[in-house]
Amino acid sequence: MLVPQPSEFATRINETATATLASGEQVTFTFEAENRGQDLFLPIVAISKFPGFSYEIRRDGSDVYGPARIPPTDIDDLEPCFMPALDLSEKMKVIVSNLSDRDRVVHTQAVGWEPPGDS
Repeated sequence: MLVPQPSEFATRINETATATLASGEQVTFTFEAENRGQDLFLPIVAISKFPGFSYEIRRDGSDVYGPARIPPTDIDDLEPCFMPALDLSEKMKVIVSNLSDRDRVVHTQAVGWEPPGDS
């Protein structure tokens, strides 16, 4: 069950991003709310899981996850990992570092909703 529950009029969010990381490289994926007057709610932030990687999430400039050797949830699982859902008013940054000796393709997926804006 998602906490809080989205309204039937909420805008559904399902954003993906991909990058290829060589050994020693880092990538930052940025997700932003489109309606600046509303918070974005994200119960699922999934990232490809590999040995020798580091994962971090920053929300509106504050650290909310990591650095950790495992992602909040794997891209293949897509299970809610933040209860209550992460809420952000500006942007979220997902930072992935390849500390291994292999190049890898990394995917991240943010799933949630944005409440309906004032009309």
